[in-house]
Amino acid sequence: MRLLRRCAILGSCFFLMICSLVAQTPRFYIQTDRTTVSEGEAFTLEAVLENIDANNIQLGDLRGFTVMQGPSTSTSVSIINGKRSSTISWQYIIMAPHKGRFKISPATAKVGSKVIKSNELQIEVTVATQKQNDVTLDDSKMSFIRLEVADNDVFIGQQLALDYVLYTRQNIESYDIISQPQTEGFFKQALGDFTDQPQKTVIKGKEYYRQIIKRDILFPQKTGVYELGPANIALEVPLENARSSFFFRDTKREQTITNSVKLTVRKLPDNPPGSFSGAVGSFEMQARVRKSKVAVGESIVLELEVVGDGDPKVIKAPDFVLPEGLEKYEPSVIRDESFGRGGIIKSNKIFEYVLIPSKDTVYTITPEFTYLSASTGRYETQKAGPISIQVLKGQQGITSLPDEKVDMQFSPASDDHTLYNTQKGVITPLRYLMASGLLILLTLAGMYFKSQKIKNQLSGESMDKKVASLAVEHLSNARKYMDGGDLKAFYEEISQATTGYIMKKYNIPNTDAACEVVCEYMGNHHISPAIISSYRDIRQKCEMARFAGQTMDPASLYLAAESIINDLEKV
Repeated sequence: MRLLRRCAILGSCFFLMICSLVAQTPRFYIQTDRTTVSEGEAFTLEAVLENIDANNIQLGDLRGFTVMQGPSTSTSVSIINGKRSSTISWQYIIMAPHKGRFKISPATAKVGSKVIKSNELQIEVTVATQKQNDVTLDDSKMSFIRLEVADNDVFIGQQLALDYVLYTRQNIESYDIISQPQTEGFFKQALGDFTDQPQKTVIKGKEYYRQIIKRDILFPQKTGVYELGPANIALEVPLENARSSFFFRDTKREQTITNSVKLTVRKLPDNPPGSFSGAVGSFEMQARVRKSKVAVGESIVLELEVVGDGDPKVIKAPDFVLPEGLEKYEPSVIRDESFGRGGIIKSNKIFEYVLIPSKDTVYTITPEFTYLSASTGRYETQKAGPISIQVLKGQQGITSLPDEKVDMQFSPASDDHTLYNTQKGVITPLRYLMASGLLILLTLAGMYFKSQKIKNQLSGESMDKKVASLAVEHLSNARKYMDGGDLKAFYEEISQATTGYIMKKYNIPNTDAACEVVCEYMGNHHISPAIISSYRDIRQKCEMARFAGQTMDPASLYLAAESIINDLEKV
């Protein structure tokens, strides 16, 4: 036991000695609060000496940077078990005026007669999202708010972030947006879950904390020159030396008026490719088929999925070249979702194409999707595939039709073997064979034309059944979303179960998807006014719920959609 205790004591002493030695290890290094900054943005450069008594600190090569402030020094000393450790740092505020990659060479310090060197740093300076020289500052105010955008020149349908940026040299308890800019000509969507971390910046030689407190996403709807702003915002600033507690703090209210920003919205470039979808921004596309092996007359369902940051309302199903022998119906939208990610709004759309093959062969499809790149200003085309679909002779083919029996009667063989003169019109074996062959050919021709008629009827019935089955599938999905409480997806499925079903049933082009146009098509097909009125009511309720946020009764909406589909199937 004594031996074990001695070993434990010696081990503890050894550990403390090692910690003491580590704590006293001399170090000399330089560091920054970040290694990637924007043009005109200031950051902190710090030279640190640990457990070294030195003087004549010299920074390395700072070409490409401007020293705004410094140095300011700070010193800390600690004593652990009688061992003394110290840290001395020199802080500088420097600014990066130009874009590029820069190297800050090692700093030097003189220790006695020796010169020691620190490490070196790599700094990347990116293009500024908003030039700081544009910021107007009232020196009498400690805080102000700016409206800022990344680009003042945009295209129709391009996503644009409008930021409310706080610049402050004091603590802010809270803020209240009293009035916001009018955004006529833009579709606006607030990015509610957006958060931004404060960063240091220097404006006119003064250091501020900069933080985005609110971000709105704008989608331009028409061309022109616009001026957004100003906004009226109130700041709650804590009072110095005021009474405060865990629950309450005395504050004063400061009113601030923001600047205005000017935006130019341009039209899209002329002569877009045929597969242009209306999308503007940055996008990715992929395509897939539900089955890669089908029968003649059976539908091929192609799904084309698009994910990007453009205005989802203007993105339509792209048109692309299909092989000969594939009949294409108007595509429909089976998914239309938007979500916030990384400070922007992204959309996810899935278009469904129904294709009907007319012959048994292998078809190769290469879907295309074209969008206007906001960064380059040029049309970009993405391709998927090639996708191969094997089409076989199925149950609707000619070979699967039941064999038709031809009623052909022949006279019994005669016992009289007398030879007749063929010139007197008696049926000879040659004439008999010719007549039989002609009869067989006529029978086969009749069978062919009848089979074609049956095939066309079956093909039409198959398409009608396909359209009805898709509507039933959307209704089933709507029921699941309703039971699960996902009302956004519920209203989308109801829209597909009604509008999508009607457009496919009556071959309504995707460009004629407006409510009144669809109702006009239904009227041309002699649909009763009561059914048309019921459809118009369902569509209006779905649009109010999806786009205006109004809550509808999902159960009654589901029953109405189910009823209108049943009524149209009986027509």
